[in-house]
Amino acid sequence: MENLLIKNGHIIDGTGNPWFKADILIENQKISQISTEISEHADKIIDAKGLIVCPGFIDIHTHSDASLMVSNGENVLTQGVTTHVIGNCGFSLTPADIKKVKEFKLEERLSALTGVRGELRFERLDQYLDEFQEIGIAINAVPLTGHSTIRLSVLGLETRAPSDSELRNMKNLLVSELKLGSFGMSTGLDYPPGSFAKTDEIIELCKVVAKYNGLYSTHFRGLFGGLLGATRETIKIGEEANCKVEISHYKPFGFYRGNIRKAVKKVEQARLRGLDITFDVFPQASNSTFLYAMAPPWIYMGKGELDPDGARERFKKTKTDEEFRKQVLLEMGQLGSSFLKIKKPEDWNKVIISTPGDPRFHGKSAYEIAQEQNYDPREAIIDALINHGMKASGVFLSMTEEDNRVTLTHPLGMYGSDGMVFPLQDKEQRFPNPYCFGTFTQVLGKYVREEKLLTLQEAIRKMTSFPAQKLGLKDRGLLREGFWADITIFDKDRVIDKATYKNPTILSEGIEYVLINGTIALEKGKFTYSKSGIPIRKQV
Repeated sequence: MENLLIKNGHIIDGTGNPWFKADILIENQKISQISTEISEHADKIIDAKGLIVCPGFIDIHTHSDASLMVSNGENVLTQGVTTHVIGNCGFSLTPADIKKVKEFKLEERLSALTGVRGELRFERLDQYLDEFQEIGIAINAVPLTGHSTIRLSVLGLETRAPSDSELRNMKNLLVSELKLGSFGMSTGLDYPPGSFAKTDEIIELCKVVAKYNGLYSTHFRGLFGGLLGATRETIKIGEEANCKVEISHYKPFGFYRGNIRKAVKKVEQARLRGLDITFDVFPQASNSTFLYAMAPPWIYMGKGELDPDGARERFKKTKTDEEFRKQVLLEMGQLGSSFLKIKKPEDWNKVIISTPGDPRFHGKSAYEIAQEQNYDPREAIIDALINHGMKASGVFLSMTEEDNRVTLTHPLGMYGSDGMVFPLQDKEQRFPNPYCFGTFTQVLGKYVREEKLLTLQEAIRKMTSFPAQKLGLKDRGLLREGFWADITIFDKDRVIDKATYKNPTILSEGIEYVLINGTIALEKGKFTYSKSGIPIRKQV
């Protein structure tokens, strides 16, 4: 398609300014003109009368690393999303030491995190991004490099600190990925092997990130370190490395509920001292992670390293050793109490288990399974882990609406789904968190239109120019002449999320058109399957 004209829309350009009326002419994938009543001939005209026309939404925190290769992106296009930032929570598909990938079962770990089994056959970032370019992807992809992936390539699953030579090797791998187009480094400090790293290891690697003007994005030690302690560590890393920082899914779990205002205050104070620190959030009061999060750490740790196979055997011991069973259940109860505020058996409804292909557990809460099997809800979790190991994951209803409102509306917060482009052909087999299907539309429908906690233009700024600025995307995130034509057109009176915890794969409504690099990917709510997304490589 040579050119395309969008007429009669109410334009919200991404700056945070109110809407204005204008037409937009798109030529050769980019915006060539924004003006009133453009009269040039166009091969196609979109009449956006009564609709909002804005930049395509940028999801700064996703796990679409593998699923981009097999998904048509329906769940994100119907949210108006045009770009995913991948490689989050310390895990990326490169750099991969293929020998160690097999030895340490990294593919299985990534399968549990992303929901799609990724084949780790790329040693370097350019090979991985070239594959995206060749096969075509539904939306744009911005890569980060995972600290855990680097650590696995050098240290395997050892819990110790790296030697000087090993740290040099880690730095060299990171430099290589940054030169090949990575936008920075992410950590997952609640997950092995990232959780094995001390603060000074992360500081040294972030000094490398800073040298290349990259971003440090962190899933910090929130589960075990506490919200305030994790925030302090993150600020220390950013200040000592002189590196810009993004705190991922900045929310308090269970025991740490109610501390979010104190934590955000520390972020504000760090900015006053000169640290470029911001955070991202999703609107749902839940999170998704490995089901092992509900197990005592010593269960899945062997002799100094992660040991998922040994964990299954240790869990099996609960079936034959009553004293051992009591100890495990006691510690699981303590975790449930702190993480999820569980006080009585029915509170285990807050754990929804995902075991694709196994209807005994899949999509059911621990309490529901316990009622069916006539045993303790904690044993439902144990059985799922015995049968599925690292592939078993869960949706945890661990947060509060009050805490959500603090971070959702704060000027330093932007939006990241913590989800992924989801292969709809797998919806009967997989059980995602509903934020995969309704993060951006929930903000627009519930928090903007219904509750009026945000203005429409401010919400759109948080979805567009704010993440683009943070990442250093100089020609996306705004409606400007010369920018790439990533554009979302929606009905502000109708846009809404529809996914629920029981039915998490229902598509959002109200997004009418999505253009990616000037090509229509969603037209009047219907998919064109254009695969017009591209991998975006940082220029250094």
